[in-house]
Amino acid sequence: MRKSYIILFLLATLSACSSYVSKEELRTADTTLFHADSLENTVYVYADTLALKQAIDVYRRTNRMDKETKTIYHLGKAYIEHHQDSLASLCLRQAAEGFLAQSDSVYYPLTIWELSILAERGNGSGANKTMLHALRSVQREMIRGKEESSLRWSLEWILLLVGLAIASAIIFFFVKRRPAPVYAVTREELERNIELVLSQGSVKVTLNWQDYNRFCGTANAYLYSVVDKLQAKEAQLSEQDIRFCVLVLLDLPAKEIADIMRLSPNSISNKKTRTAQKLGTTAASLQETLITITLNSSKQ
Repeated sequence: MRKSYIILFLLATLSACSSYVSKEELRTADTTLFHADSLENTVYVYADTLALKQAIDVYRRTNRMDKETKTIYHLGKAYIEHHQDSLASLCLRQAAEGFLAQSDSVYYPLTIWELSILAERGNGSGANKTMLHALRSVQREMIRGKEESSLRWSLEWILLLVGLAIASAIIFFFVKRRPAPVYAVTREELERNIELVLSQGSVKVTLNWQDYNRFCGTANAYLYSVVDKLQAKEAQLSEQDIRFCVLVLLDLPAKEIADIMRLSPNSISNKKTRTAQKLGTTAASLQETLITITLNSSKQ
Protein backbone atom coordinates (compact mmCIF):
# COMPACT_ATOMS: atom_id res chain seq x y z
CA MET A 1 0.00 0.00 0.00
CA ARG A 2 2.77 2.38 0.96
CA LYS A 3 4.61 1.48 -2.23
CA SER A 4 1.65 2.52 -4.40
CA TYR A 5 1.49 5.91 -2.67
CA ILE A 6 5.17 6.46 -3.34
CA ILE A 7 4.66 5.62 -7.03
CA LEU A 8 1.72 8.02 -7.31
CA PHE A 9 3.76 10.77 -5.61
CA LEU A 10 6.64 10.25 -8.02
CA LEU A 11 4.30 10.34 -11.04
CA ALA A 12 2.70 13.57 -9.79
CA THR A 13 6.12 15.12 -9.23
CA LEU A 14 7.26 14.05 -12.70
CA SER A 15 4.10 15.52 -14.26
CA ALA A 16 4.60 18.81 -12.46
CA CYS A 17 8.21 19.00 -13.53
CA SER A 18 7.31 18.23 -17.14
CA SER A 19 4.86 21.16 -17.30
CA TYR A 20 7.26 23.58 -15.64
CA VAL A 21 8.47 26.38 -17.89
CA SER A 22 11.47 28.47 -16.91
CA LYS A 23 11.70 32.20 -17.48
CA GLU A 24 14.48 31.61 -19.98
CA GLU A 25 12.30 29.24 -22.02
CA LEU A 26 9.45 31.72 -22.04
CA ARG A 27 11.80 34.56 -23.04
CA THR A 28 13.19 32.46 -25.90
CA ALA A 29 9.69 31.61 -27.10
CA ASP A 30 8.66 35.28 -27.04
CA THR A 31 11.80 36.21 -28.99
CA THR A 32 11.03 33.54 -31.59
CA LEU A 33 7.47 34.79 -32.01
CA PHE A 34 8.65 38.40 -32.21
CA HIS A 35 11.09 37.58 -35.01
CA ALA A 36 8.41 35.60 -36.82
CA ASP A 37 6.02 38.58 -36.61
CA SER A 38 8.72 40.93 -37.89
CA LEU A 39 8.24 42.14 -41.46
CA GLU A 40 11.94 41.63 -42.14
CA ASN A 41 11.73 37.93 -41.31
CA THR A 42 10.34 36.66 -44.62
CA VAL A 43 12.45 33.51 -45.01
CA TYR A 44 12.13 30.57 -42.62
CA VAL A 45 15.24 28.42 -42.26
CA TYR A 46 15.34 24.98 -40.69
CA ALA A 47 16.45 26.47 -37.35
CA ASP A 48 13.35 28.69 -37.36
CA THR A 49 11.14 25.62 -37.73
CA LEU A 50 12.73 23.97 -34.69
CA ALA A 51 12.48 27.18 -32.66
CA LEU A 52 8.81 27.60 -33.59
CA LYS A 53 8.05 24.02 -32.49
CA GLN A 54 9.73 24.66 -29.15
CA ALA A 55 7.82 27.95 -28.73
CA ILE A 56 4.51 26.15 -29.45
CA ASP A 57 5.34 23.62 -26.73
CA VAL A 58 6.16 26.40 -24.25
CA TYR A 59 2.95 28.33 -24.96
CA ARG A 60 0.89 25.14 -24.79
CA ARG A 61 2.30 24.27 -21.35
CA THR A 62 1.61 27.81 -20.09
CA ASN A 63 -1.92 27.96 -21.61
CA ARG A 64 -1.13 31.04 -23.73
CA MET A 65 -3.58 30.20 -26.48
CA ASP A 66 -3.24 33.44 -28.46
CA LYS A 67 0.54 33.19 -28.74
CA GLU A 68 0.37 29.45 -29.41
CA THR A 69 -2.04 30.04 -32.32
CA LYS A 70 0.18 32.75 -33.83
CA THR A 71 3.23 30.50 -33.54
CA ILE A 72 1.37 27.61 -35.24
CA TYR A 73 0.47 30.03 -38.05
CA HIS A 74 4.12 30.93 -38.56
CA LEU A 75 5.11 27.25 -38.44
CA GLY A 76 2.59 26.59 -41.22
CA LYS A 77 4.19 29.35 -43.31
CA ALA A 78 7.60 27.82 -42.67
CA TYR A 79 6.34 24.44 -43.90
CA ILE A 80 4.99 26.12 -47.06
CA GLU A 81 8.45 27.52 -47.81
CA HIS A 82 9.97 24.09 -47.27
CA HIS A 83 7.31 22.57 -49.58
CA GLN A 84 5.91 20.37 -46.85
CA ASP A 85 2.32 21.00 -47.89
CA SER A 86 0.63 18.36 -45.76
CA LEU A 87 2.22 19.67 -42.54
CA ALA A 88 1.56 23.26 -43.61
CA SER A 89 -2.08 22.39 -44.27
CA LEU A 90 -2.50 20.91 -40.79
CA CYS A 91 -0.83 23.91 -39.07
CA LEU A 92 -2.73 26.55 -41.00
CA ARG A 93 -6.06 24.83 -40.48
CA GLN A 94 -5.43 24.57 -36.75
CA ALA A 95 -4.35 28.24 -36.68
CA ALA A 96 -7.44 29.31 -38.62
CA GLU A 97 -9.72 27.53 -36.15
CA GLY A 98 -7.85 29.15 -33.26
CA PHE A 99 -8.08 32.66 -34.75
CA LEU A 100 -11.75 32.12 -35.48
CA ALA A 101 -12.41 31.13 -31.86
CA GLN A 102 -10.49 34.23 -30.70
CA SER A 103 -12.34 36.49 -33.17
CA ASP A 104 -8.98 37.66 -34.52
CA SER A 105 -9.86 39.92 -37.45
CA VAL A 106 -6.22 40.34 -38.55
CA TYR A 107 -4.64 36.91 -38.53
CA TYR A 108 -7.73 34.95 -39.56
CA PRO A 109 -7.90 36.48 -43.08
CA LEU A 110 -4.11 36.05 -43.43
CA THR A 111 -4.45 32.36 -42.60
CA ILE A 112 -7.24 31.92 -45.15
CA TRP A 113 -5.05 33.65 -47.73
CA GLU A 114 -2.12 31.31 -46.98
CA LEU A 115 -4.46 28.31 -47.31
CA SER A 116 -5.64 29.68 -50.67
CA ILE A 117 -2.05 29.81 -51.91
CA LEU A 118 -1.46 26.29 -50.58
CA ALA A 119 -4.61 24.88 -52.19
CA GLU A 120 -3.94 26.50 -55.55
CA ARG A 121 -0.24 25.62 -55.74
CA GLY A 122 0.31 22.86 -58.24
CA ASN A 123 -3.43 22.89 -59.02
CA GLY A 124 -4.02 21.85 -55.39
CA SER A 125 -5.16 18.53 -54.00
CA GLY A 126 -8.79 17.60 -53.51
CA ALA A 127 -8.35 17.37 -49.75
CA ASN A 128 -6.91 20.87 -49.54
CA LYS A 129 -9.69 22.33 -51.69
CA THR A 130 -12.36 20.64 -49.56
CA MET A 131 -10.75 21.93 -46.39
CA LEU A 132 -10.44 25.44 -47.84
CA HIS A 133 -14.10 25.41 -48.89
CA ALA A 134 -15.14 24.43 -45.36
CA LEU A 135 -13.03 27.16 -43.80
CA ARG A 136 -14.41 29.79 -46.17
CA SER A 137 -17.94 28.72 -45.18
CA VAL A 138 -17.03 29.25 -41.55
CA GLN A 139 -15.54 32.61 -42.47
CA ARG A 140 -18.79 33.67 -44.14
CA GLU A 141 -20.70 32.66 -41.00
CA MET A 142 -18.35 34.74 -38.89
CA ILE A 143 -18.75 37.78 -41.16
CA ARG A 144 -22.54 37.34 -41.13
CA GLY A 145 -22.50 37.16 -37.33
CA LYS A 146 -20.44 40.35 -37.10
CA GLU A 147 -22.81 42.13 -39.49
CA GLU A 148 -25.81 41.06 -37.42
CA SER A 149 -24.08 42.22 -34.26
CA SER A 150 -23.24 45.56 -35.91
CA LEU A 151 -26.86 45.92 -37.05
CA ARG A 152 -28.14 45.22 -33.52
CA TRP A 153 -25.69 47.76 -32.13
CA SER A 154 -26.86 50.36 -34.66
CA LEU A 155 -30.54 49.73 -33.88
CA GLU A 156 -29.86 50.06 -30.14
CA TRP A 157 -28.17 53.42 -30.71
CA ILE A 158 -31.00 54.61 -32.95
CA LEU A 159 -33.60 53.63 -30.33
CA LEU A 160 -31.55 55.36 -27.63
CA LEU A 161 -31.29 58.57 -29.66
CA VAL A 162 -35.02 58.48 -30.47
CA GLY A 163 -35.79 58.01 -26.76
CA LEU A 164 -33.55 60.94 -25.83
CA ALA A 165 -35.19 63.10 -28.49
CA ILE A 166 -38.68 62.25 -27.18
CA ALA A 167 -37.62 62.89 -23.57
CA SER A 168 -36.06 66.23 -24.56
CA ALA A 169 -39.24 67.23 -26.42
CA ILE A 170 -41.42 66.37 -23.40
CA ILE A 171 -39.17 68.30 -21.01
CA PHE A 172 -39.08 71.30 -23.37
CA PHE A 173 -42.88 71.20 -23.73
CA PHE A 174 -43.51 71.24 -19.97
CA VAL A 175 -40.82 73.83 -19.26
CA LYS A 176 -42.14 76.11 -21.99
CA ARG A 177 -45.69 75.75 -20.66
CA ARG A 178 -44.62 76.63 -17.12
CA PRO A 179 -46.00 80.09 -16.34
CA ALA A 180 -43.52 82.90 -15.98
CA PRO A 181 -43.04 84.29 -12.46
CA VAL A 182 -45.71 86.81 -11.50
CA TYR A 183 -44.32 90.02 -10.06
CA ALA A 184 -46.22 92.46 -7.91
CA VAL A 185 -44.57 95.40 -9.65
CA THR A 186 -42.34 95.98 -12.61
CA ARG A 187 -38.65 96.67 -12.42
CA GLU A 188 -39.21 100.08 -13.97
CA GLU A 189 -41.59 101.03 -11.13
CA LEU A 190 -39.02 99.91 -8.54
CA GLU A 191 -36.30 101.95 -10.24
CA ARG A 192 -38.53 105.05 -10.27
CA ASN A 193 -39.20 104.69 -6.53
CA ILE A 194 -35.47 104.25 -5.85
CA GLU A 195 -34.79 107.48 -7.75
CA LEU A 196 -37.54 109.17 -5.71
CA VAL A 197 -35.89 108.16 -2.43
CA LEU A 198 -32.47 109.34 -3.62
CA SER A 199 -33.86 112.66 -4.86
CA GLN A 200 -35.24 113.65 -1.46
CA GLY A 201 -31.84 114.46 -0.03
CA SER A 202 -30.22 112.45 2.71
CA VAL A 203 -31.14 108.78 2.53
CA LYS A 204 -30.45 108.50 6.24
CA VAL A 205 -33.06 111.15 7.03
CA THR A 206 -35.58 109.96 4.44
CA LEU A 207 -35.55 106.42 5.82
CA ASN A 208 -35.79 107.53 9.49
CA TRP A 209 -32.52 105.81 10.24
CA GLN A 210 -32.53 106.25 14.02
CA ASP A 211 -35.96 104.68 14.62
CA TYR A 212 -35.90 101.10 13.29
CA ASN A 213 -39.70 100.70 13.28
CA ARG A 214 -40.18 103.93 11.35
CA PHE A 215 -37.29 102.90 9.07
CA CYS A 216 -39.09 99.65 8.27
CA GLY A 217 -42.35 101.44 7.54
CA THR A 218 -40.70 103.96 5.21
CA ALA A 219 -38.66 101.33 3.37
CA ASN A 220 -41.78 99.18 2.92
CA ALA A 221 -43.75 102.13 1.60
CA TYR A 222 -41.16 103.23 -0.95
CA LEU A 223 -39.70 99.83 -1.87
CA TYR A 224 -42.77 97.60 -2.07
CA SER A 225 -42.61 95.90 1.36
CA VAL A 226 -38.96 94.86 0.93
CA VAL A 227 -38.41 94.68 4.70
CA ASP A 228 -41.41 92.38 5.22
CA LYS A 229 -40.21 90.16 2.39
CA LEU A 230 -36.67 89.98 3.81
CA GLN A 231 -38.03 89.08 7.23
CA ALA A 232 -40.19 86.37 5.62
CA LYS A 233 -37.13 84.79 4.01
CA GLU A 234 -36.19 83.17 7.38
CA ALA A 235 -32.55 83.98 6.64
CA GLN A 236 -31.93 85.09 10.24
CA LEU A 237 -31.21 88.63 9.17
CA SER A 238 -30.45 91.07 11.96
CA GLU A 239 -31.71 94.66 12.06
CA GLN A 240 -28.33 95.81 10.79
CA ASP A 241 -28.48 93.22 7.97
CA ILE A 242 -31.88 94.52 6.84
CA ARG A 243 -30.69 98.14 6.95
CA PHE A 244 -27.66 97.12 4.89
CA CYS A 245 -29.86 95.25 2.34
CA VAL A 246 -32.01 98.36 1.84
CA LEU A 247 -28.93 100.51 1.21
CA VAL A 248 -27.57 97.96 -1.28
CA LEU A 249 -30.96 97.86 -3.00
CA LEU A 250 -30.77 101.65 -3.37
CA ASP A 251 -27.44 101.13 -5.20
CA LEU A 252 -25.52 103.47 -2.93
CA PRO A 253 -21.70 103.57 -3.22
CA ALA A 254 -19.78 101.54 -0.66
CA LYS A 255 -18.26 104.68 0.88
CA GLU A 256 -21.68 106.25 1.43
CA ILE A 257 -23.03 103.02 2.96
CA ALA A 258 -20.01 102.97 5.28
CA ASP A 259 -20.69 106.59 6.35
CA ILE A 260 -24.40 105.92 7.01
CA MET A 261 -23.78 102.69 8.97
CA ARG A 262 -20.66 104.08 10.69
CA LEU A 263 -18.51 101.25 9.40
CA SER A 264 -15.07 101.32 7.86
CA PRO A 265 -15.02 101.15 4.03
CA ASN A 266 -12.96 97.94 4.22
CA SER A 267 -15.60 96.17 6.30
CA ILE A 268 -18.35 96.82 3.74
CA SER A 269 -17.01 94.07 1.47
CA ASN A 270 -17.06 91.52 4.32
CA LYS A 271 -20.52 92.67 5.35
CA LYS A 272 -21.75 92.19 1.80
CA THR A 273 -20.32 88.67 1.62
CA ARG A 274 -21.84 87.56 4.94
CA THR A 275 -25.27 89.01 4.10
CA ALA A 276 -25.22 87.38 0.66
CA GLN A 277 -24.44 84.01 2.24
CA LYS A 278 -27.46 84.33 4.51
CA LEU A 279 -29.63 84.91 1.43
CA GLY A 280 -28.06 82.01 -0.44
CA THR A 281 -26.31 84.11 -3.07
CA THR A 282 -22.94 85.75 -3.76
CA ALA A 283 -21.70 89.23 -3.00
CA ALA A 284 -21.61 90.07 -6.70
CA SER A 285 -25.26 89.04 -7.11
CA LEU A 286 -26.58 90.50 -3.87
CA GLN A 287 -28.27 93.56 -5.39
CA GLU A 288 -29.92 91.51 -8.15
CA THR A 289 -31.17 89.04 -5.53
CA LEU A 290 -32.64 91.90 -3.48
CA ILE A 291 -34.38 93.28 -6.58
CA THR A 292 -35.90 89.86 -7.26
CA ILE A 293 -37.08 89.54 -3.64
CA THR A 294 -38.67 92.99 -3.86
CA LEU A 295 -40.46 92.26 -7.13
CA ASN A 296 -41.79 88.87 -6.08
CA SER A 297 -45.51 88.69 -5.41
CA SER A 298 -46.92 86.81 -2.45
CA LYS A 299 -49.37 85.27 -4.93
CA GLN A 300 -46.54 83.41 -6.74
